[in-house]
Amino acid sequence: MRARLALVAIVTVAAMVTLGGCTHAEKASAPTLSAATSQGPPLVELHVAAATSLKSALEAAAPTFEAEHNAKIVFDFAASGLLQKQIEQGAPIDVFASASPTQIDALVAQALISAEATVTFASNGIAVIVAPDDPLGITGPNDLLRATRLTTGDPETAPHGTKAREWLQSKGLWAALQPRFVFAQNAAQTMDYVARGEVDAGFTFTSEVWGKDAVKLAYVVPAGEYEPIRYVAAPIVASSQPELSSAWIAYLLSPTGQKHLTDRGFTAAP
Repeated sequence: MRARLALVAIVTVAAMVTLGGCTHAEKASAPTLSAATSQGPPLVELHVAAATSLKSALEAAAPTFEAEHNAKIVFDFAASGLLQKQIEQGAPIDVFASASPTQIDALVAQALISAEATVTFASNGIAVIVAPDDPLGITGPNDLLRATRLTTGDPETAPHGTKAREWLQSKGLWAALQPRFVFAQNAAQTMDYVARGEVDAGFTFTSEVWGKDAVKLAYVVPAGEYEPIRYVAAPIVASSQPELSSAWIAYLLSPTGQKHLTDRGFTAAP
C-alpha cells in the first residue's frame, strides 16, 4: 500500500513539473499584446530617382516625411540623364526629381510623365571650383586657359555639365577648352576629381560647395549669363503609389522641404 502511494506521489509531482514547464515555455514564446500591436502597419516604400546634387538635401528631408506618412523612401541618386534612361527602360520609380527640365520634358513626350504634374521646386547656380592650394590662381573665366585638365559632368547626361558647356560657348572658350575636359558621371564625381587634384579646375553646382572644405570656390558664374537652373519633379505615370508620390512633391514645396534645400545652398525656384 505504501509503495502504491509513493508511486502515485512521484507520478503526480512529475506531471506538475511537466505542466509547469510547458506553461513557462508557452509564456516565453507567446508575444505580449503590446509587442504584437506596437509594430503597426507595414511601411509603404516610395522609390525616388533624384539628381546626385540633391542627395544631401533629400536625405535630410526624408525622415520627417517618412514619419508623417508611415513610409520608407528608397533613393536612387545619379545624373539626371541616366535616371531618365532608367525610367524609359521601365525601372520601378515612383517620383523623378531632375536637375533640369530637359529630362522631364523627354519623359512627358513619351507619356511616362504627365505635363500637368510637373513642378519646379528649386534652383541652383554654376561655379568653378579648384583644389584648396590652387597653384594656378584661377579666379575668372580667362584663367581657365592656363589649365591643362578640367572637369564637369558629361554635358549629354549631367545638367551641371550642360550648363558649363553653354556658358563656355557664350564666352567663346568652349572650342579651346573642350579637349582638356575629363567628364564625370555626376556632380559628386566632379567634386572628387577636383578634391584629389586630378584636374586643375571643375564646373559644378554652387550647392555642391556649401559646407565642404575639400575644394575651394574659385568663381561663381553670374546668374544673368546663363538660363536659370530649374530642378523639376514629377510622379511617374506608372507609379504604384500615386498619392504618396504627390505628397512627397508637395512636401518638397512646403516650408519644411524648402528649408532643407536652402540650408544646403539651393535657392527658390525661378
